[in-house]
Amino acid sequence: MQVSTHSHGESLALGEHLGQWLKAGDIVLLFGDLGSGKTTLTQGLCRGLGLPQNEYVRSPSFTLINEYQGAIPIYHIDLYRLDTIQEIETLGLEEILFAGKSVSIVEWAEKLFPPTNPDAFLSFEIDKRVEIRIEINSETDRLLKIAPVNLGDRTLPTFPLH
Repeated sequence: MQVSTHSHGESLALGEHLGQWLKAGDIVLLFGDLGSGKTTLTQGLCRGLGLPQNEYVRSPSFTLINEYQGAIPIYHIDLYRLDTIQEIETLGLEEILFAGKSVSIVEWAEKLFPPTNPDAFLSFEIDKRVEIRIEINSETDRLLKIAPVNLGDRTLPTFPLH
């Protein structure tokens, strides 16, 4: 599915709508260039997952992992500052991603794919996931390509933004 947003607010609304569809155990992988809106989309996802409006969702670029308590626990993981597969593997992501009791949102998910074999994940496999690829079309316009992978009969909701 492809969805275009034309403002920060539309990206937040899209994230919130998608967040309402997510379930415990879901893993959302975000792909996109710097400034594409991964954190904005994550803010919306967290709102849709029941995070209170007064709780600020910030990029965990320096802390690497932020945890939020919505209707279910939310882990917001940012791999931007990690340069090697070994650094990523030492985070202990398996415990977070596969516990099944939370939703995990991973920014810079492209770093989970080894450069020599982009079709394979690291030593752990993320079979079931939602992949969101964000493309910058202009200063405010984004194209989001959303693909559920191995989620059975679950289909994406429609996204009424206008």
